[in-house]
Amino acid sequence: MKIDFQHFNVYMAVNRKSARTMDVREPFADMIYNNVNGIKAHALALKIYESEGEADYTDDEVKLVRIVAERLCVPGFIDGLNEQLDNNPNNE
Repeated sequence: MKIDFQHFNVYMAVNRKSARTMDVREPFADMIYNNVNGIKAHALALKIYESEGEADYTDDEVKLVRIVAERLCVPGFIDGLNEQLDNNPNNE
């Protein structure tokens, strides 16, 4: 699946009418690096941090990204992630 952490929409209101496009690579990679144990988490954090634009992620990586987002991120970030994963024609 493809995710673009460099150009990432974070919604500012529950109605999702306003979003801020942000580069979340470093803060999200740091979130994984500081809160998830294991070498797979370490590799994923580096992969996100070093990514440029839309990048490919395995099913296991996406599962870990979703878990971290659901546990540690605000709803506006989660909605932005779901939008990329569920509405990207490249993710079929």
